Amino acid sequence: MDEETWGLIWIFIPILLTFGPFLFSWIFGNWHQKKKQKQLVEREAAFGKDPLSTLRNPTGEVKQSTLLVSNITMSVSWWQGLIGGIHSIFGGTITTWDKVLAWGRQEAMQRLRENCRNSGFDEIINLRLETAEIAGSKGKTKALEIVAYGTAVKF
Repeated sequence: MDEETWGLIWIFIPILLTFGPFLFSWIFGNWHQKKKQKQLVEREAAFGKDPLSTLRNPTGEVKQSTLLVSNITMSVSWWQGLIGGIHSIFGGTITTWDKVLAWGRQEAMQRLRENCRNSGFDEIINLRLETAEIAGSKGKTKALEIVAYGTAVKF
């Protein structure tokens, strides 16, 4: 190989090492998240009547009750973190993070529905959602834990 080719290689390698992981995250992260979101929508559609309610009082005479909890830990991909970081500099809505949070809430509630059905309860009343930040080094947020809980009742 001649000097010009080697020069291009020495320029290309640092660029690839710098932007390659973000490009990989953008392509495969989007593909993976869309696949998981599609599976979640299918699970929700197959579920039927929604047993979740924010009502404080049950709609019938309760024979049995217990607390049911489900959770999920969510984080953004490298690409979403980069785009969100740029958005946070200028202010405004960080739509890439909003989508991840909405997906996480949806998944936590679906897991609670499935937990309710698998435990033999009829519905969950007084549904609540909580979000907790999981911080890494230097106080930066690494992930969010989303917890869905409520009182499961059997009529």
